[in-house]
Amino acid sequence: MPRSPLAIFLAFFLALIAALVFAATLAPALQAMLAPLSVFPLHRVFNRLATLGVILITIWLMRRYGLMSGAVLGFRGPWPVFLRRALIGLAAGLALMVMALTPLFLLDLREFNARLPDGMGHIAGLFAKGLLSGVLVALIEETFFRGAMQGALTRQRALGWALFAVPAFYAAVHFFGKALHIPFEQVHMGSGFDVLGSYFVLFFNPAHIWDAFLALYFVGLLLAIVRHRSGDLAGSLGLHAGFVAVIAVFRKVSSPTAAYESDASSWSFLVGPFDGLLGLWIALLTALACAGAWLLLRGQRVPAV
Repeated sequence: MPRSPLAIFLAFFLALIAALVFAATLAPALQAMLAPLSVFPLHRVFNRLATLGVILITIWLMRRYGLMSGAVLGFRGPWPVFLRRALIGLAAGLALMVMALTPLFLLDLREFNARLPDGMGHIAGLFAKGLLSGVLVALIEETFFRGAMQGALTRQRALGWALFAVPAFYAAVHFFGKALHIPFEQVHMGSGFDVLGSYFVLFFNPAHIWDAFLALYFVGLLLAIVRHRSGDLAGSLGLHAGFVAVIAVFRKVSSPTAAYESDASSWSFLVGPFDGLLGLWIALLTALACAGAWLLLRGQRVPAV
């Protein structure tokens, strides 16, 4: 692996860019191949190909530099202990995110909508879907960011890059994907690059996303601290899955209130315009969680990678 932290960081950054180009190149052809079965929206085909590209290129990168090991990636036994710590992380993630979102209802910034289930069976089904989504997202993102990327940087003793640059990259990636919707009959071989170009439009309006970026930065920093202090991915996997599960459910069953959308609420500054959830309040709460994780986990010895 390159010894320069900047070179390591750029290698993973370019892996993501290569995956996006891979998706842009193949998405129209794959959509056409699948059309006899079902017409999948081009941006969804693009997203799936981009995820596949990230996985394949990351595997190649890790193998090329001899980093494909459980110690570097953060997957290590004993597995009963790993699973127990992941479940503890999941419980903490669920609790922390519920604690973060509940005040938004109390301050009249969000309200439940018509999609709120009316029976325990429907509620359980909704939560199960949210939990499945959380686990899948956590496995992909934690393996890439806190596993491969942070693991490679930590191996080179580049702790500052691992704890501060990786969370910034993690936050930025969440503003990719305001994808262009192109009707099937208008798709041509270059349409994948039209979708790719739309992935970056949010960055041209920083006033719209800065507070959401700050919130996601501290979320990434919290996950990085837990991974660093504990020495594996168990805790950060669980935390991340819990965060995503709660947000997935709350986004489905609640909406911003009229007071928030008209900026009539004196508390509207706590939630930015990006998605009605992420903003200064979640940034503050996760910043405090970062400090708590750093102090509470400081007694754990970090295994060498």
